[in-house]
Amino acid sequence: MNRWQLRAIYLFSHDSRRRELIFDLNAVNIVTGSSGSGKSAICEVLDYCLGSRNCHIPGIVRDATSWAAILLSNGNTEAFIARRIPPPEQLSTDEVSLSFGASVRIPDSADQLEGNTNTGTLLRRLEQLFGIGNATTEVLGGNRHPSRISARNTVPFLIQDDDVIINKTVLLRGAQDEHRISIIDSFPYFLGVSDEETIAREAEFRRMQGQLAAEDRRIAALEKQREHVELNLREIAAEAHSVDLLDISLQDSSPERLRRALSEIGEWSPEAESGAAGDQMSQLSDLRQRLFFQRSQLMSQINEGREALREAQQFVTISERQERRLQTIELFGISDQPLETCPVCSSKILNNTNTLTVLRGAYRELQGQLVGAERERPQIDQYIASLQSEIDGLTAQLNSVKAQIRGTLNEAATVQEKLSLTQRKLRIAGRISYFMEIDKAAEQPISFKQRDDLRRQLAGLQESVDLDSKLNRIQDAQQEIGILADSILSELPFPASYPTRRVFLGVRDLSTGIITDQRRVLMRDIGSDENYLSIHVSILLALHRFFKTHLRPVPGFIVFDQLSRPFYPPDKMPGIVETRSDLERKELKKYFDVLFKEIEHQKDFQIIVLEHAFFADDDRYVKAVGARSLEGQKLIPSDWPLRT
Repeated sequence: MNRWQLRAIYLFSHDSRRRELIFDLNAVNIVTGSSGSGKSAICEVLDYCLGSRNCHIPGIVRDATSWAAILLSNGNTEAFIARRIPPPEQLSTDEVSLSFGASVRIPDSADQLEGNTNTGTLLRRLEQLFGIGNATTEVLGGNRHPSRISARNTVPFLIQDDDVIINKTVLLRGAQDEHRISIIDSFPYFLGVSDEETIAREAEFRRMQGQLAAEDRRIAALEKQREHVELNLREIAAEAHSVDLLDISLQDSSPERLRRALSEIGEWSPEAESGAAGDQMSQLSDLRQRLFFQRSQLMSQINEGREALREAQQFVTISERQERRLQTIELFGISDQPLETCPVCSSKILNNTNTLTVLRGAYRELQGQLVGAERERPQIDQYIASLQSEIDGLTAQLNSVKAQIRGTLNEAATVQEKLSLTQRKLRIAGRISYFMEIDKAAEQPISFKQRDDLRRQLAGLQESVDLDSKLNRIQDAQQEIGILADSILSELPFPASYPTRRVFLGVRDLSTGIITDQRRVLMRDIGSDENYLSIHVSILLALHRFFKTHLRPVPGFIVFDQLSRPFYPPDKMPGIVETRSDLERKELKKYFDVLFKEIEHQKDFQIIVLEHAFFADDDRYVKAVGARSLEGQKLIPSDWPLRT
């Protein structure tokens, strides 16, 4: 045995207890229980532990459980996978406990569980265990981007839950929601139409296609160059002539002469242009700045001198006016001795006053200031004249510098024109050099060997990557699965009104039904829940036969949630139903007969049925139930505490 099967399911309470369901490998396992016993939650526990994005474990099972776990086995190795149950406000958790071994020790309580990885790593490890390599989905001509094949892509083949098992339009779990496209695009991989080897060949095919396209472009360029070589030669020679790189007559020169002349131009390099104009411009600019600064300082000084001269002139004017007013003091003389008689009336002065003395002193002081002011004014005039002379000299120098700058700018413009011409020459010389290389290569014989080798290799890969070839292989796989499903359906309840029919499965649109001699009949058009169930069971078992025969990386087990739905609907008959010897019992028993027979056929295959019907008189059925009845004790014991 090397196909992975479900060995056990474990649920851990919030108070250090554990609930387990153990399954037999390579056998039919039946879990019985009435409605509300928790048996349908097994599908969601399995899905969650296989890395689902969200936790859909229902009701009280989720509320009373802290961790959910499964144990997978392939007969040699066991894989224990536990995921923490998220709180009510969360959709999921990323905390995973993962362990491998020949015989994994199962923790007794949640206290012994510790997250050691996340769901991303879990899925990668499951891919390794299942044998899924570095593979991508196959869009088969669509405009979707391929995505990586994951262990999650196997789940639709493992679980037939209550939403699907008698659904008249949906065959696989997830095909009715956002996972539908993922199922369609991953189907070719699981059918073996595309695998790791073909995907590698496709990558090699695309790489070679790129190489071939590049080689085709190279050859086309060489052929075009050969066709237009002389025209291109004369065009590029004309360009060289327009910038004086070529001085021979274009009309009279042969192609050989033009090639020789152009080969010399290809090595042309410009002479270094002098930078004297730029240096001189820099020096003149610096000199102009210095002269401006010096003249500015002199202008400030001359303004100060002129202000001093104005103030001196104003002082002299005021002082002269005062002097004229005080000249009357001369009537009293200039002696400091007291007067005995009045100089005006000649009367005898009886008492001398101090006022006359003060007036005499002021008069003499004013005369001294006037003399000083008259003496300093010519000196100020001379100072201002000398400053003005310096300013005139600086202005003359500035005018000279400005003239030199204008001359230098004119010279720089000439140099710029030369540089522009030099740049044009350089570009044309570069083009000539490139042209001569292409021209030389064009003279050599064109090699088609690499292109021919690539075409042969691509032809060898074409069949394995060709879309039509893939579609043909899908058609072959669909026919094989249809034949297998036919043989199974022949033993299941199905209308006698379709005596000659073939089961079909369309993996590109997930359609299914039967093909009669007259037409194709979709499953929904056949009618009856019993017929829907028969088609589901026959195709799912046929798929697992195909997976085993072609060694595809899909685990070897499937879970059916209540095969008795068409006969004993759980909403109408919620308790355990013990079947009797009537027609319905006979029809229902056909499904279980097929399941037991399938285990004998496939050997390393496991079927798990969640059921509320019970065949007490069928030893195989009773043995398949074993200790897995949930009638005495529900999946969640009644005394387990709920999440607080």
